[in-house]
Amino acid sequence: MDIGKAFSFVFDDEQWVASILLGGLIVLIPIIGQLALLGYVMETARNVARGNPRPLPQWNTFGEKLSLGFAGFIISLVYALPIVVLTMLLMCLPLFAAAGARREEGAAAAIGGSFLCLFPLLFIVALLLQPVILAGLVRYLQTGSIGAALQVGEVIAMVRADLGAWVVLWLISLLCGFVASLGSIVIIGFIFTYPYSQAVFGHAMGQTMQRFSPTLATTYAPPPPMV
Repeated sequence: MDIGKAFSFVFDDEQWVASILLGGLIVLIPIIGQLALLGYVMETARNVARGNPRPLPQWNTFGEKLSLGFAGFIISLVYALPIVVLTMLLMCLPLFAAAGARREEGAAAAIGGSFLCLFPLLFIVALLLQPVILAGLVRYLQTGSIGAALQVGEVIAMVRADLGAWVVLWLISLLCGFVASLGSIVIIGFIFTYPYSQAVFGHAMGQTMQRFSPTLATTYAPPPPMV
């Protein structure tokens, strides 16, 4: 993966300032903005995988971004269900422990022990699911079908085919999260660093997508000129 290109490609686009800053303003819209920016990431990835020489999306197709982002959210949520269930258990166990303490100390101790055991289990499950969630998003971009993206066997097969690539992509997502957080040092800087970091991650995802769909790079055709 060309990590340097992922971080620099934004500045190759003549309209990068407008694209990034508008993305930073849109993400301030509750829920809708987050979904649209997720779609922005996925559209970037698709553009890179198809060999678009200017893969940075513009915001003239807001509806498409929102649709992509909604699909990406559903896919991520379904694959994250084990994390959601474990988190709910962690939230409920203290209540059970408090109730058990009133009745029997042994029951309270057992519940408290379960609480401590679930913490590392939640961490392990979260680590294992990260590559699967990313592969599910890529499969959706390959097929355009949420159903295909939720074919667990196929998605896990993608991860097993090149686990190293998915781990690298996940690590880049963490790095992008750090880059995004830098903008919070200066409040207004977040408007730039957050969409920029997401564009970087989208490019990295597109590169990973090309590893599994190398023929996509030959399908790009420039849009017809506007009249």
